[in-house]
Amino acid sequence: MAKEQIIVIGAGAAGLMAARTLSSQYSVTILEAGNTPGGRMCTIQDMDGGYIEAGAEFVHGHLPLTLSLLHEAGLKYYPVEGEMYQVEDGQWTQEEEMDEGWNSLLEKMGDEEQDMPLQAFLDKYYPLPGNAALREHAKAFAQGFDLADTEKAGIKFLYQEWTNESEDNLRIEKGYSALVDFLAKGLDIRTNQCVKHITWQAGNVVVMTASQTFRGSKVIVTVPLPVLQEDAIAFSPAIDTYGEAARVIGWGSVIKIVLKFRYPFWQEKAENIGFILSSEKIPTWWPQLPDDMPALTGWLGGHPALALKDADDDVLLDLSFSSLAAIFNVSADYLREQLTDNHIFNWTAIPHIHGAYSYGTPGFLMAQKVLNTPVSDTVYFAGEALYNGKSPGTVEAAFSSGKAVAEKILSSSNV
Repeated sequence: MAKEQIIVIGAGAAGLMAARTLSSQYSVTILEAGNTPGGRMCTIQDMDGGYIEAGAEFVHGHLPLTLSLLHEAGLKYYPVEGEMYQVEDGQWTQEEEMDEGWNSLLEKMGDEEQDMPLQAFLDKYYPLPGNAALREHAKAFAQGFDLADTEKAGIKFLYQEWTNESEDNLRIEKGYSALVDFLAKGLDIRTNQCVKHITWQAGNVVVMTASQTFRGSKVIVTVPLPVLQEDAIAFSPAIDTYGEAARVIGWGSVIKIVLKFRYPFWQEKAENIGFILSSEKIPTWWPQLPDDMPALTGWLGGHPALALKDADDDVLLDLSFSSLAAIFNVSADYLREQLTDNHIFNWTAIPHIHGAYSYGTPGFLMAQKVLNTPVSDTVYFAGEALYNGKSPGTVEAAFSSGKAVAEKILSSSNV
């Protein structure tokens, strides 16, 4: 007897996890708009054979599902050590020395009964001119860590994020793509299949791409949030409340830049650099610890990244050099002379993805509840933006959401 057919849209973490969980009892086909599986998990090898993470880079703490998959795949991972430094006007300060006012701000966020955007919270409780430094610290953290628009990001979400942040980051030895290869093994993945239209009725779906038509009994939509926000997939009959719910949830922009140099000149400043935070145009940088690759990764998140969505690589490279020149008190020409390779990943400009990961807004929990409710046990949604737990915006969140949807189908199945 032929197995019941399920269509999964998107071969990122959520889609792969859902398909893998269902594959023993269902015939599962994954439709991926890009030319490779993995989505925002994307590792490339440089000319020297080193691994560079274009997208997701760290395992943010001892996350059970991700680590269990790494163990199952036989993939090694290592702790990322090093100190966090703040650099302002050429002055370097270790993180533990710059907490003045931060803990009280977190306490006030936790005590506030009403959810509100971070900007409104700062204006209410930390008005100018007396709180300029703390306001900038909070806004920079929201933009850099959560990729959030401070006019939209809710303080309840940010409070949970900032108070549950793990101090332990882990790096996968061969990168996230090695895990993608393991998860994709044996699955029916059709690449370069951008879904345009889904016709559905209870127990039956017809999924159309530009070139092919696929049929099944159920469909699991695991596309990045902007695809839903922009109604890029048409549903017949329409399910407008789901698109409306998607537009309530915040979506972050990011530009990631990896610069490889002749030697690790930053070790002359400090040998134990883990992360560098600054107010430069490309504000956040980190080395490749524990790997000794002489490379720095630059990170620009939130609204400033969105503003540079259409910038060409030369502009972004110049901004990187000027930022590092100010941070390390060297000339941009010196940095250009030392550069041996560079990779620029402007995720907001990448078709079918349009950014990095989600963040919570006031009202986002109700939006998640809508998106986590199946349509007639036929149309399902999954992805990191639908996850409600202690690790939002992570690969773990996407894995968890994909697995939860698959288990929901299995628990209600007659297969």
